[in-house]
Amino acid sequence: MGQDLQEDAAILRGIVAQLNAAAAEATAVVSAVDVFLGEDLSIGVSAASRPFSSERVVGDDGSEQVVTAHLAFGRVQGKDRLHVLKTTHAKNEWQDDFSKAAGEERTPWSACAREVKLQSFAKLPELLAALAARVEEVTSQTTRTVESVRSLIEAMKTPHQAETTSVEITTADEVADDYDLRRDVSLQELTATVAPTLFKRPRPKSGAA
Repeated sequence: MGQDLQEDAAILRGIVAQLNAAAAEATAVVSAVDVFLGEDLSIGVSAASRPFSSERVVGDDGSEQVVTAHLAFGRVQGKDRLHVLKTTHAKNEWQDDFSKAAGEERTPWSACAREVKLQSFAKLPELLAALAARVEEVTSQTTRTVESVRSLIEAMKTPHQAETTSVEITTADEVADDYDLRRDVSLQELTATVAPTLFKRPRPKSGAA
């Protein structure tokens, strides 16, 4: 029995040594990623992996909730860094699923417990892929917005050409011409001979009494 315990202890010490080495390597990788993304690139974009853990809990009001944990990158405590994002989900108003966000908690990766660190570290490749896709999406959206705003500004700079409507104005002389009047005729001399069309009576319509 004693020999078996010694052998188990030796095996455990070997496994713990491997665990410590793996944890140290993971810490070094996370530190390098933080510097690369947050300082070298100043990426300024956030993203999160799929959950690496999920558990059901009871809320303060006695309702059932689900807490999911994700490896994420974004602003935490005034610095862009890798962190663990815990999201609390409550049941929606129809009580058919946990789709209602009830709260979030962000903890820097370096401040998490070792087990959480190692669990979340396995999601790092997925997070980097999601981050790259998010950067591409934001870049494309920003480019489209810039083009739209520039087009709008150019349109606003173009002076508005008011449409002019031509209006024909009939002068008194033209009215006189229509009646074949001599312009030198005074009112006293105006007779049927001078302006025959002016004194014509309208012809009755056919069939009128």
